[in-house]
Amino acid sequence: MMSDMKTFTVRELDRSPATVLDAAEAEGAVLVKRRDGRIYRVVPERTPAAAGKMPDFDARRRRLGIPRIPAAASLQVDRWLAGE
Repeated sequence: MMSDMKTFTVRELDRSPATVLDAAEAEGAVLVKRRDGRIYRVVPERTPAAAGKMPDFDARRRRLGIPRIPAAASLQVDRWLAGE
């Protein structure tokens, strides 16, 4: 809902852009309003690293007692998947 979203003016964006961008990061999005009434939404881009840390699959494999797959076998499976 737009009324729940933090709103800044173009002047605030010009004078302290870091404040507006930090608010967008914290809130997920903010609005920037011009004097003539036009409104713009500022939404931070999400990078793959921001999605979260990947689990340690090797540690899980060791904990479950699953042996490591030999490199030659792994390459053979890759070839089969590629249709070679």
